[in-house]
Amino acid sequence: MNQVPLWAEFTLFLAVIMMLFTTVLSYYIYNREQNRNIDAELKANHSLLNLRMANMEDYINALSGFAIMPVYSSDFYAMLLTKDPLDDVSVESIRSTVHSYFYTRSDVLSYHMYLLNQKLNIGRNSRAEVVRVNKAHGFQNMDSYKQCLENPKNYALLPPVDASALMRFAHSIIQIEDRSIVAIVEFEVDESSIAYLASQNAGPREIICLYNGDGDLLYTTAPESEKAVLRGFSAEENASLFLEEETVSRPVYRMLGEENYLLARTKSNDGELYMTSLVPVADVLSQVKQTRRFALMIGVIFLFFAVLAAHMLIRYLSAPLTALVQYQKDFGEGRAVTSRLGRSRESAELSRSFNEMTSRINALVQKNYVAELNEKNAKLAALEAQVNPHFLYNTLQAIGTEALLNDQTSIYKMLTGLASNLRYSIKAENVVPLSDELKYVDNYIMLQQCRMGSRLQVNMMIEPEALSAPIPKISVQPLIENSILHGMEGDRDSIRILLTIRMSTEKLYIQVSDDGVGIPEEKVEELRQNFKSQTLADKNQSIGLANLYNRLLILYGDQIDLTIESKTGEKSYTVVELQVPRTRLNGLGE
Repeated sequence: MNQVPLWAEFTLFLAVIMMLFTTVLSYYIYNREQNRNIDAELKANHSLLNLRMANMEDYINALSGFAIMPVYSSDFYAMLLTKDPLDDVSVESIRSTVHSYFYTRSDVLSYHMYLLNQKLNIGRNSRAEVVRVNKAHGFQNMDSYKQCLENPKNYALLPPVDASALMRFAHSIIQIEDRSIVAIVEFEVDESSIAYLASQNAGPREIICLYNGDGDLLYTTAPESEKAVLRGFSAEENASLFLEEETVSRPVYRMLGEENYLLARTKSNDGELYMTSLVPVADVLSQVKQTRRFALMIGVIFLFFAVLAAHMLIRYLSAPLTALVQYQKDFGEGRAVTSRLGRSRESAELSRSFNEMTSRINALVQKNYVAELNEKNAKLAALEAQVNPHFLYNTLQAIGTEALLNDQTSIYKMLTGLASNLRYSIKAENVVPLSDELKYVDNYIMLQQCRMGSRLQVNMMIEPEALSAPIPKISVQPLIENSILHGMEGDRDSIRILLTIRMSTEKLYIQVSDDGVGIPEEKVEELRQNFKSQTLADKNQSIGLANLYNRLLILYGDQIDLTIESKTGEKSYTVVELQVPRTRLNGLGE
């Protein structure tokens, strides 16, 4: 397998890091400039909208003054207030005055005056030639009447009936005493005023929209195909956007067709008009995109020269390592080499370490020849030592036979038991049936009883089905030995031990209990800590439970458990229980 040189890996790594750094930096700068341009455009559009709205409010105030002109004529105002039927001369006088009002403003397309007390409608629309007088009822149901009634300034802005008009403007004329409405003046105006305001300082693709307080679109500079979408940008639905100062700095975007627009908005002081400006985001960011292309080009050039410089630097720094690799190849082929690397303190130290290593390896090679000779001698000695156990077994058997011939049955029994246990401990498998382990335990107890006599009493309660269960060799006898050694301390001259073995579907439970002197609490706690820390007990200690536990832990893992309960003083006792899994684990099992 071909391996990549270290200098190439470092160069590639630095190239990737620099590329990521350049990309992230370019992205950050681009986003920052983009946000700056959007914020600047938003503030500029908002300032222009405020100026346009101020001019629009002046225009509305002028319309209000025009609408209440009849009030300045006391005779005309008196005719509006009277509830008595007017004669024909008075009606004609009102019609003539309305006719005069209509022609005083060039932007008025239609004009109507609704006399509520007389139930008359006097006026003309944009398609009529003369001012007409008509009977009319249900003024209270008119939108203009309802909105003038609700507006503290007594006027209303309504969508036009004539498609060529900007809006309908309605203003109420009230009776001073009770402020009840006696007449409604309603007229439509053309788009000349707002068209002039919208054209002032407008961008080439900027769209200006004017909404009334109900969210109805009154005017827009957008193409006819997009007016339906703009009518959905209800000023009433977005009322919260116009109430907070944060809307000046918080960008809002709207989609028109396939293009995204930046929305700026403002409202009149009385909340009856809303004006929005939509500028294509692409136009706002056109300068930023040019800057981004230039920045990317500079970044690519910088990246190229940075990677080239890094490559040259890495090749220079890694040259001692390349030389060291060649030294190692020469040494591996058996040639005597001495490294001479300089250039830096680290390289010199590496060269010195390499020379020391080669010197030590040469010394170890010489020692290896001696070690091989010693190994051959050790194998011969091992072959010779294999006859020793057989000699010991045969010697014990010969002594037992001699004892039996001289009617020393107890000595014969002890010698054969000792020989059997010796053979078991040396030649038996690591895992044996429980029945074999119990034979070993019986021989051990027999040898102890030959020494202690009736002072040692051992009883066993073994479930028959447990006899075939596999168990590690010499795992029950240490529990018996622990009871004898510990239970007979002090002035105690006898002990009773009970060995209980039972089996469940998953585990084998081995419990040894005695009525000896017990184990002090601090000693029990020390044993438990040894279990937890997996520490082997000191070989000079009389208690080998920690050693047994750790031996079983190596074989079974955490599936084994060894517990100790003990009490000293009056009615002392010790209970040790070992739990061994029946399932196969770490090479053990049925």
